[in-house]
Amino acid sequence: MSWSCRLRAACAALLLSAALATAAPAKEPPGRVVSLNLCADQFLVLLLPPARIAALSPLATDRTLSAVADRARDIPQVRPSAEAVLPLAPDLAIAGPWGGAGAAAALARRGVPVLRLELAEDFAAIAGQLRRVGEAVGESARAEAIVAEMDHALAILPARAPSPPTALVWQARGFAPGTGTLADAVLRAAGYANAAPFSGYGFVPLERLLADPPALLVTSPRGGPPSLATTLTHHPAIAKSGIARAEVEPAWLACGSPYTVRAASILAMHR
Repeated sequence: MSWSCRLRAACAALLLSAALATAAPAKEPPGRVVSLNLCADQFLVLLLPPARIAALSPLATDRTLSAVADRARDIPQVRPSAEAVLPLAPDLAIAGPWGGAGAAAALARRGVPVLRLELAEDFAAIAGQLRRVGEAVGESARAEAIVAEMDHALAILPARAPSPPTALVWQARGFAPGTGTLADAVLRAAGYANAAPFSGYGFVPLERLLADPPALLVTSPRGGPPSLATTLTHHPAIAKSGIARAEVEPAWLACGSPYTVRAASILAMHR
């Protein structure tokens, strides 16, 4: 090798060594993560071991709202306020669009990294949020594996017919989610057309339900203390009408999460 070639090789080696020496070290994933939001609770429980979850929201163990209530029992909970969260010394806080928004802003001002999640109103959005949280906590591979499970569960559902049967998700006081909502995405995935005559959220009175019944009425299972609001969904007139009924856990529809696929799978079996 000529002297000039040896000199160029030596210079290249020095430049490479300098680049490696000054390269930023790999960023450590957050070791203490706090959730300020029911929906974020479910992503964290799916992605992280309990030791890395500093706290979940106060709703994490509510069986009527949280799909991970049993798995969250031994994980601390924290009020969505900066005063309550800061003593936990979190490396990352995850907040939703509404509840805990003030706390999230205060934490950010104190230098705590904050990941804000919007509402997930369809399965693509659920997958996108799962990937975002997975990347933020250093568990992208785990997030991709869960997304793949979701995609497979949705792919094996029966194909939607050209003229699909109608279904109505009917909740306390006649509250119903219309088109463009998470429940609507579940109905479409299960092969139904949403019978709610509006977009967003509204109410379908009992009289209107009976006058123009859907092929399937989707309600929550009976449970908890009786109330006028919840007993409406089990009114005797519905049984007399002969409307087919399916029951879905409300926690599967309260937040967009991988558990929401279960609702679509159950409803598909009623077609």
